[in-house]
Amino acid sequence: MQGSNDNGVGGCSCDAGTLDTASQTIISVALNRDPRSEGMMPGWAIEVARQKLLFFTKPSEFPVRLAMIANTLDSEFNAGNGDIHMRCFAFMLGVADSLNSVVEMHHNLQKPGLHGGKSLSNAEIETAYARASGLVLEWEKADPQAARAVLDCIKTEDMAANKGDNLFIAWANNWQKDTGVEPYANAAEFLKCFKALYQPGTYYVDLFLAWERNETDTEFFNDYGLQAVRCRKIGSLGGTTNPAISVMGEDDYDGKGNIHGQPATDFITSSPNKWREVRKVIAKEQIKLGEADDWGGTAFTEWVVVDAMLGLRSLFLHEGLGRVAFQLRPDWHCDEEKLTRGGGQIFDILGKRVSVFDSILMEGTAAPYTDLVASRLGKPNNHFKIACTSQVALDVVKAFNAGNHPKYPGAVKERMFTNMTLSYEVPQMVATSVAVEEGIADYEARTGEKVDDGRGGSVVTSMIGRFNDAIRVYRIEQLLAALPSDSKFAAEIKPAAVKALTDAPLNCAEFVAEVAKAGIAYDPETEEDAIDHAGSLATKRTVMYLEQRYGRRSRILTASKRKFHQNTDLLNVPFSTDFGNIQRMYLDLKLGGGCKVDAWKSIYDGMNEDGTPAAGSVWAKRSEVLASIWPDWVKAFMVDGVKPEDYISTIYVPPTLNQFLGFWDENVSRAKTARESVQ
Repeated sequence: MQGSNDNGVGGCSCDAGTLDTASQTIISVALNRDPRSEGMMPGWAIEVARQKLLFFTKPSEFPVRLAMIANTLDSEFNAGNGDIHMRCFAFMLGVADSLNSVVEMHHNLQKPGLHGGKSLSNAEIETAYARASGLVLEWEKADPQAARAVLDCIKTEDMAANKGDNLFIAWANNWQKDTGVEPYANAAEFLKCFKALYQPGTYYVDLFLAWERNETDTEFFNDYGLQAVRCRKIGSLGGTTNPAISVMGEDDYDGKGNIHGQPATDFITSSPNKWREVRKVIAKEQIKLGEADDWGGTAFTEWVVVDAMLGLRSLFLHEGLGRVAFQLRPDWHCDEEKLTRGGGQIFDILGKRVSVFDSILMEGTAAPYTDLVASRLGKPNNHFKIACTSQVALDVVKAFNAGNHPKYPGAVKERMFTNMTLSYEVPQMVATSVAVEEGIADYEARTGEKVDDGRGGSVVTSMIGRFNDAIRVYRIEQLLAALPSDSKFAAEIKPAAVKALTDAPLNCAEFVAEVAKAGIAYDPETEEDAIDHAGSLATKRTVMYLEQRYGRRSRILTASKRKFHQNTDLLNVPFSTDFGNIQRMYLDLKLGGGCKVDAWKSIYDGMNEDGTPAAGSVWAKRSEVLASIWPDWVKAFMVDGVKPEDYISTIYVPPTLNQFLGFWDENVSRAKTARESVQ
């Protein structure tokens, strides 16, 4: 890394017509000529080079630096081959795309809090965009094949993620429907299409801007690492993965079961699958080290998480945001020592990975960035996800946040941040939040340092949809159990497959009558409404209770949503994670004219200050209905109603745990297949 006397410190040396150190680094890395990019996943070098330009260039220097880089890359393009053409095109297309994003500009180039009155004006941004996009269009004309390859890669990632059900491909398809032009057909249309997505008026952009104005505490996280960079441009400040996401990322790249049909699958499979190649790289290292296949499975998860961590790396360095969840092995959920030692080891590995990115980002970089990032350089921007199945999980969360485990000296060397998962009801979320606070208190008492995690510390996940699903399955099973043994509904209805009680045949007159004859009062619409809001109500209760106890240090993160209202019902919850399908639901609502947010603190609506439902409110009615159809609702809603030893025997923990265990086994199986293929 270059020191403070580099050529680039204090400004770009434009008068001399030579490139400063930072600009030289950007070009070298983007063109894959920097030895630090050796072994990087496809796209990583170009992305870190883009972030260096966009997030670590002062506004006063940006126009000159962009111009110098553009001129140099243009010369490289004219003298280079197809690979150089693709790299130049991908780099500058991404820069132009970011210049179209209000959110991207607010992180650095138009951030008054960082640069005072020296931020770039909108006119200056437009001039920079014209330079970047103009060059992209020139290059596309000169080598349409290279441009086509880059645009196809973007389309593949947009379409493949989560089987193609996400906001980006949905936005593109709607654009094509309205304009008659496919957004991936050429660079100009691509930039025009997604610029419209990145503007105020889009829910996620508006949420970010409201958060930035301190009108809400809610930070948007993306629940799929692959699209971290795309989501960053609409306001994502963090991300998460789990065993299912990590493994299914591969299959998504193969287009299996793609919702857009066989043409989409054919298109995706025509592109190289970079995750398959990653498996092979890991397998070779695994053989070299003589490691078992579970090592290969863990290593693959590391690559998935680092891919997402890079997308959000600059947000972390700037503000301590941009953390991505790495879920520790679910089969260790009750093994405190393995979780502790495994977390410490992976933390070290992730630190080494991100240190390479940081050395590039900081080379030739001057104040204010050097001072801004000093405490975070080389630190992984991750959370460790731990499955909340017993007291073990609470103890590990406390130890990680304390930076020390008294039973296993040296296993945890410094504070590590956590994301409790498989947490659903109020007692779990409160107990985990208390464990985080106890860990912080332990650290402060041991070191004498005061902890300030700001808006980017540990989180506790409220798995809203999975909680609701479990209650629905319970209710259906109880209804079916009450029916005569020869009832046709017993064979016809599969509880776990039902999405809503209002779906046929659960809402048909014959089923309702048969249930009534068995002596059970059943109202599909009222009960479904209550179940659909159960996780939201538990979240409201938890957040408000914790705020009353700890002030604004609540750390609840909402996830596993099934409906978009689980966002708008819970605004001001500190963190909100959306998978691709929920982001796409926003577009459905927008097109239907039904996604207007009047207030950014809806979490308090209909509630008392302590988080209990206000008398006469719709939330009080829902709570009453839930208590009538599920006896354990009262315990799940009480702060200490469920004890840690009982987490594993609830109706909601085992289904997710079993799914995650299954995907972990699949991960190891694929590592085995990859190892055998390269031996």
